[in-house]
Amino acid sequence: MLTVASAMAQTNIVSAGQVSSLGVEIIPGASYSWDLYINNVSINFVTVPGNCPVTDAYFVSGNTSPTVDVMWITPGTYYFRVIAQSAGGCMNVKVGTIEVVDCPDPPVVTFTPCFDVITTLNAKPIRLKGGLPLGGVYSGPGVSLIAGSYYFDPATAGVGIRIITYTYTNAALCSASQSQTIDVRADAPLACGSIITDVRDNKTYPTISIGTQCWLAANLDHGTSIPSSVVQTDNCLSEKYCYNNDPANCSDQGGLYQWDELMLYDNTPANQGFCPPGWHVPTEAEWTVLLNFYSGNALAGKPLQDLIAPGFHALPGGVLYQNDTWSFKGLATIFWTSSPAGPLRVISHGMNTVDASVSYYESLRSHAFPVRCLKD
Repeated sequence: MLTVASAMAQTNIVSAGQVSSLGVEIIPGASYSWDLYINNVSINFVTVPGNCPVTDAYFVSGNTSPTVDVMWITPGTYYFRVIAQSAGGCMNVKVGTIEVVDCPDPPVVTFTPCFDVITTLNAKPIRLKGGLPLGGVYSGPGVSLIAGSYYFDPATAGVGIRIITYTYTNAALCSASQSQTIDVRADAPLACGSIITDVRDNKTYPTISIGTQCWLAANLDHGTSIPSSVVQTDNCLSEKYCYNNDPANCSDQGGLYQWDELMLYDNTPANQGFCPPGWHVPTEAEWTVLLNFYSGNALAGKPLQDLIAPGFHALPGGVLYQNDTWSFKGLATIFWTSSPAGPLRVISHGMNTVDASVSYYESLRSHAFPVRCLKD
């Protein structure tokens, strides 16, 4: 059965230079095809394909989904059509109009990606940040609004280069947009105990299976080294410290991170943070599972620091206190968890070369420690 909706079924006003979303109700198993038309009411929308020049308006990321994004360039009246065809061959056609108005004073919009621009299909959703002025809207495949924040879900978006657009509309209803891409890659097969490659920077890490868990068997070394006197901030740059400000120490023993920077300024336990896609900053409960595998806190320090047998291979690489004091290199280390202990502190675990125990330490977030990532 073929039904045609009125040409005025949907009417919207957008400003030139704005990306807007068009959508219809999802029909399970159906396929979709969208078209854009210049203002011509004599067109038979059922049979005539779209005739809108790409210099006037175009689909940002394809035209075969239930929801599509369109960049509107030239002021004027446009029509859009969507044909939804069920698995059984039945078609529904819907037509609507868009009025694109000229904006004499559009906002100046920038979009610096404050998130991973390379990820993998089964990685955790990415919180989208970096669009200015604040208060705009993110759109694109795999993008959704959850509890006031926009997230990109790689599994929903699928493998490929995905275009993410940030649109801001000012008080005069003038809009402007900027776009960035996220490269979603297929997950490489993992046999825990083998070497993995971080798709973001091509650094490699050994892995180790301990009980039911799969851990990195080396400290994370992701980000750009900055001087220890500079506080790590939410500036869209992944920052790390190297012990004694010597890059060789990062190469050998990984980076040191202030907790908020490591967690991408998101307090959610088990967040990916700076870990590779498909891995996360372990929670206190997950650290407890690790320690219990080695008979608890009192005894776990020795096997966790054993560098001969296959294992966790904790190194006494030291820490940085309050951007001021390097401590414990060659003697001890402290690892972050992703579990806050109140508004100012986070649970961490320390171990040293003197005794066999692993300490429980509620640390200030401003200290800089290494991290071991855990497989999702």
